Amino acid sequence: MCFFNTSVLLPAIFLSAAIGFSACDSTDSPIEESPAEKAVIFLFSPGGLGDMSYNDCILEGVQRFKMGHSDVDIFIYSPQSLTEAEKIFSDWLERPESDIPVLFALASSDYEPMAEKHLAERNMAGNKSILLFESQKHYEDRNIHTFQISMYGASYLAGVVARECTGDKKPLVVLANNSDSPIGIAGDGFVAGYGEACNVEYLADDWTGYVSAALAYQRMSEWSGRYGFIFPVAGGSNGGIYRYSREFDNSPFLAGMDTDQSSLSNKITGSVIKHIDRLIYEYLTEWASSGNMPGNQLYGLESGYVEWLLSPRYEGLFAASVNEKRQEAIRKEKEYYETYTH
Repeated sequence: MCFFNTSVLLPAIFLSAAIGFSACDSTDSPIEESPAEKAVIFLFSPGGLGDMSYNDCILEGVQRFKMGHSDVDIFIYSPQSLTEAEKIFSDWLERPESDIPVLFALASSDYEPMAEKHLAERNMAGNKSILLFESQKHYEDRNIHTFQISMYGASYLAGVVARECTGDKKPLVVLANNSDSPIGIAGDGFVAGYGEACNVEYLADDWTGYVSAALAYQRMSEWSGRYGFIFPVAGGSNGGIYRYSREFDNSPFLAGMDTDQSSLSNKITGSVIKHIDRLIYEYLTEWASSGNMPGNQLYGLESGYVEWLLSPRYEGLFAASVNEKRQEAIRKEKEYYETYTH
């Protein structure tokens, strides 16, 4: 499980260089000069690192892997835009085949359209493999691997809690954008657990919705007067919501997202936690030892890679309801994907 403290976050990222990472820009070609037996490239979402959430949890898993695998070089790209990310990926695809096995990790659901576009245009060299995060797409090429951690079941349990603590005010679902399928699924799960329709607000129409903490903070003055619970699935933008809740007593109840964020606000009833650090460690370890990874995989509430964890101050109030509804949440999640057509 990932835990973050703002006072140690940046030193932890800088520490990555000390354990063998390389921060790269789009003009670098470090693998051609690598003395290692294998190499892994991570392309994080634009502006994602430092979010104290999903991206930093991935980094934690990568750091843990690197400390036990000195024979594998790790190269990290943190682009400023999707355009820059696309150039990095397309340049890598065009590099000629070499004797060094290379895994390219596209660590964002935003990259699925980009991957589809470029993989349809060219064949991939034999030494290359790809791991596409948060995608349900299946590729015939056995060197292209995808997975998605479904938040539906865990979010269903968040909706169960919201039902018990909103009173006369309905909850609000806040999503980074209206185009990212995994966060939309989380919203669907929350609404199902709550038991009736909820209003939905989008912070943007693209990836910038994940880096709009100031906007989310501003909107909270309006949202706090109208809603009794906010379920935010917006990456680093959630920080603005939690900040408002620390500064103003009228904040509604909240959900944390991706990591245990109960320490960020006493209004956070619980957190939808993705154990992406553990999952990526296991994927990288399998690739380093065998050169292979699982094919297309979906990990839901039953897998243990995602959960709804109540904050300690609310455990006594809601633990019985959450435990009672857990199997129902698992069943509803399975039913959802049987009919899922997004």
